[in-house]
Amino acid sequence: MTAGKVWLDYDQRQLDDQYDQRVLVPDANDYMARHLELSERVRAGHPCRLDVAYGPGPDETLDIFPTDATDAAPVAVYFHGGAWTRWHKDYNSYQAPAFTSAGVAFVSVNFSLAPAASLDGIVGQCRAAVAWVHANAGTFGADPARLFVAGHSSGAHLAGLMAVTDWPAEEGLPADAIKGAVLASGMYELEPVRLSARNAYLGLDAAAVDRLSAMRHLPGRMPPVVVAYGGGELDEFRRQSREFAQALKARGDACRELDLAGLNHFQVAELYADAESDLMRAVHAMVGVEH
Repeated sequence: MTAGKVWLDYDQRQLDDQYDQRVLVPDANDYMARHLELSERVRAGHPCRLDVAYGPGPDETLDIFPTDATDAAPVAVYFHGGAWTRWHKDYNSYQAPAFTSAGVAFVSVNFSLAPAASLDGIVGQCRAAVAWVHANAGTFGADPARLFVAGHSSGAHLAGLMAVTDWPAEEGLPADAIKGAVLASGMYELEPVRLSARNAYLGLDAAAVDRLSAMRHLPGRMPPVVVAYGGGELDEFRRQSREFAQALKARGDACRELDLAGLNHFQVAELYADAESDLMRAVHAMVGVEH
């Protein structure tokens, strides 16, 4: 008997594999170990403010990497990946020099992880972090009117939700609080995630999928968006990115789509640390700083 289709042309095992990065990148933990080592070096060798609280919870902290500017620097708020269940801001300092060397302050956000935290709770923490940066940007030489978000993988899902958030309703911020979003290898429609093995720890129902899918909450006008994905990614991650980019372009939103030939999921993440990469060139162009 042929297994029934669960999503598109995938049966259950195939769909589960499409949301398991280790199917294509079995050495994923090696990337993470390297990122931690590189991040420790960056924190030791660059000006930074570490473990700054943006909320009352023990996980609600962020690291700030300012520029040499005394004021009015743009600021990028970064959300890490890890399938919402793994990693930490401490693995995500290594990207900072590629931002600060171009005059962009870099903020790496920590948040609680599933399954101890719900995805709604994680999204709420991320919104609180953005609100904190908006309110406190001046204390580290940044301009709250030049606030951008970025992320990779599940962090791109979170950054995508930040880009579509109704900020006046959620945090009392200006509607255009987010001036741009850089989304690498993310997920923007959570129905296939709900149908996959990932839902064993996310516990999404149809209502949560609706609340937490950026694709379903596009505002009247999106801020500029960069959508990036690798040629060596899982097909579902490539489809998610392509369809999100296509939806934005069809609406007339400013969207730059980067299909990065040959790169796997974790290699795409590392482009954030390479000031000469196509991804960071797109970041610099969006933010309006010289490359």
